[in-house]
Amino acid sequence: MSLNPTSLHRDTGPGSALRLSGIPCRLSRQSGFTLIEVMAAFMVFALLFGVLLQIMSTSVTNTRLASDYTRAALWAQSKLDMLGLEEMLEPGTRSGRFDDDFHWTLEVREELVADERGIDLLELPVSLYHVTLTVEWGEHRPRQAVFETLRSVDTHWEERQMAGPR
Repeated sequence: MSLNPTSLHRDTGPGSALRLSGIPCRLSRQSGFTLIEVMAAFMVFALLFGVLLQIMSTSVTNTRLASDYTRAALWAQSKLDMLGLEEMLEPGTRSGRFDDDFHWTLEVREELVADERGIDLLELPVSLYHVTLTVEWGEHRPRQAVFETLRSVDTHWEERQMAGPR
């Protein structure tokens, strides 16, 4: 069969088919995505969405942990600020609760300070105490924060209070 140039003509209608002797032939592919392309795009989306959820979950966990440590530090600051004001500072170990979630253990021990200059520190009217406050919280994953400080105490404080103002 020979092709006659007069039998070829372009159809300008939808689909732009080439007609050969009245028989339509498609010259170009239809536009759109194949099933493999759609599945690959969905897999990329699913992986990125999973990574994003993991990042958000870690962020929420870290925020909660930071909040707990901040609360523990505030409770500890409150307890250490009142130490020596509400109750006398005495060597020993005590414990208690701040609230339903946080509890504390306080250890106080007297420190002996050595002086190389030959000064008799036992004659000074001040005692030095090492204070360790441990704040604990969490039942499923127990956490703790330890706070340490040194406190000095006037050994003649009670005598001065009894003598009254001068």
